[in-house]
Amino acid sequence: MHIRIEFMKRILIDIYKIKDLYSGLGQFSLNFANHIGLQKESEFQIDFLIPDEVSQKKVYNAPSIRFKKANFQKRYLPFLNNQYDIWHSLHQFPSHKPAKHGTWILTIHDLNFLHEKSSRKSSAYLRKLQKNVDKADCITTISNYTKVLIEEKIDLKGKKVRVIYNGITSNDEVAPKKPAYMNDAGFFFSIGIFNRKKNFHTLIPLMQHFIDKKLVIAGNNDTAYGHEIYNQIKQFGLEDRILLPGKVSEAEKYWLYNNCDAFLFPSLAEGFGMPVIEAMKAGRPVFLSPYTSLPEIGGEAAFYFENFKEPDMALIIRKGLSEFQDKPGYYKELLEKNSQKYTWEGCVRQYSELYKEYL
Repeated sequence: MHIRIEFMKRILIDIYKIKDLYSGLGQFSLNFANHIGLQKESEFQIDFLIPDEVSQKKVYNAPSIRFKKANFQKRYLPFLNNQYDIWHSLHQFPSHKPAKHGTWILTIHDLNFLHEKSSRKSSAYLRKLQKNVDKADCITTISNYTKVLIEEKIDLKGKKVRVIYNGITSNDEVAPKKPAYMNDAGFFFSIGIFNRKKNFHTLIPLMQHFIDKKLVIAGNNDTAYGHEIYNQIKQFGLEDRILLPGKVSEAEKYWLYNNCDAFLFPSLAEGFGMPVIEAMKAGRPVFLSPYTSLPEIGGEAAFYFENFKEPDMALIIRKGLSEFQDKPGYYKELLEKNSQKYTWEGCVRQYSELYKEYL
């Protein structure tokens, strides 16, 4: 009599970036982990690699999930890392890498360094990314725009790049909370870490054209670019109408989305653009930069700036708001249809299918 023993396949998912939940990578890592944990199937033994200082209580703890704390050995001596059938790095520059055994899935979010860095630094980042791609067995990315850019800038050596869109959290269970600094005045909203690619400085002079509105730009503004924005606001004498609250809670963020007159996002470089879909889920008119992934993500449900001269931006906003008010049913349907393409359930399902394929 022959007894066949099957061992559960082992997968490590690197969610190290949850150490910064105010960043896009942090939010992606947290939501990905939570929705993997919610799956009823337990075909795999999944280990999450988490930062030493982060409590695993932030992540849904399903029976099939184990937590591995990052440490010196895991980071600097990868050949000593546990053997996994699949090691999935949720971003393109992971601090921790797998041993040679098994399949390495590398998710690339963007090549924004091409816009943000000097030519010398861009070349260094590109070489580093090329090395990771060379070692990886499977490359995934979050938009067709980024896929095309990867294919242009990286020698894939015959490897295919798969597009799996991010999900967006509905946060229906979060009760929106009005921030203490807000009154009943109408306002525009934007959000993001303050770096130059976000192009927030184009919104400051724009507010001279909307004297009855306030502007709230949320996100970590304790940066050099954030200080520039603050000085620009003072220069235009708009301290009473442009608010920089810094990092906001989930409850406050969703109040701002749900109550703004419009969401403005003039970013010059996005691999995806989560705030765009979050604003669309709230049913708000959305005004975007026409660059990188934003036209793909916003689709026909968004309005687009043709340039960043404030009279032209103001004209686009006025025309868009008027059109949005004239055809509420049409835009409600467009926004719902577009935002429904981006769910965590769909994202995680596609990755689960990918895991099965490689196993």
